Amino acid sequence: MDKLISLAHPLLITKFPVFCRYIIENRHDICKKYYPQILLSGISSLLLTPVVCAENLLCRKAVKNSIVKSPLFVLGHWRCGTTLLFFLLAQDKNFGFVDPMMTFTMNFYHLLGWAFRPTIVAHLHEGRPMDNLKYSMSLPMEEYVSFSTIESDSVYPLNFFPQSFIRYNKNAFIDQFSDKKRENWKRSYDCFLRKVTALNGGKPLLLKSPDNTARVRFLKETYPDAKFVNIYRDPYTVIRSTMHLYDKMMSHWSLEEIPPVETMEDMIIEIFKMMYEAYFKEIQVLPPHSLFEIKFEEFEKDPLPVLKNMYAELELNGFEDALPSIKAYWESLTGYEKNKFEYSDRLVKKVNDNLGFYFEHYGYEKR
Repeated sequence: MDKLISLAHPLLITKFPVFCRYIIENRHDICKKYYPQILLSGISSLLLTPVVCAENLLCRKAVKNSIVKSPLFVLGHWRCGTTLLFFLLAQDKNFGFVDPMMTFTMNFYHLLGWAFRPTIVAHLHEGRPMDNLKYSMSLPMEEYVSFSTIESDSVYPLNFFPQSFIRYNKNAFIDQFSDKKRENWKRSYDCFLRKVTALNGGKPLLLKSPDNTARVRFLKETYPDAKFVNIYRDPYTVIRSTMHLYDKMMSHWSLEEIPPVETMEDMIIEIFKMMYEAYFKEIQVLPPHSLFEIKFEEFEKDPLPVLKNMYAELELNGFEDALPSIKAYWESLTGYEKNKFEYSDRLVKKVNDNLGFYFEHYGYEKR
């Protein structure tokens, strides 16, 4: 981590049983210099336990009575442009989503969320460390950030424990879970989305977690009226930008030594390959008007006609009403500059050798 102790570390607000499992599973790889962070996080998590239990009792009826209806899942590997698409769609007020307050205080939202608001606002003002895209309290966040404080079989903790990068990433592949583990994950995720639905007044949810790209069939079976929009991008850029993402995120949150660059390249490419092999297989069973795919390189030039086509293909209502807000947010990004990267011959060769099926499917040319 940038600092040996962070008062904004997600482990501070993680449910205590989940926190304990994280520490037990990774105890041999945690650096001693971060023991104070572990101790502080454990104390915080333990002290919050009575509040978390009270929150569960308070919300039990509302969660039970909530119905997750017509969710729209934004799919795509990390750094494919999912956040841009996510933020634009969030301008449609017909959707509910996981906002920053829910993200960091979901376990005690009603009872103690207010106390954390100043810290959250200050943290958001720093911008996203991987690309400096500005957050605000009215923009959505990936649900897997919050979900990792509730369920240990999630993906996000790889940012805290990078020595277990592959193991945590494999939590995206729910078909590989045992029946018991899959049912537990399903129950936790559905309970989480029910609470998010209740907090959004019953609106259909707009959700974005890159790991959902590998579990399309499961999501469709669980939520039969779900829709999906997948955004894809040149794989060289995606892999290189993902390297940058984890470099920034792990420097903020990691409690372990970060693996060498070449090792990270290999692991990211392996997960990318597994994710899209699963995705290409699972979308074959989707019914018509369930999936819309977007090429990032076209989307970033002018997203408005692409979104109009998306609403039509997915049979969604409300585009014309949302258009002024979508257009205003798009125009607010004028002058924003993307990160620029250099590509080593080593990385290009690895991408070429491993991701030929992706090039073929989407029509990208190899370097």
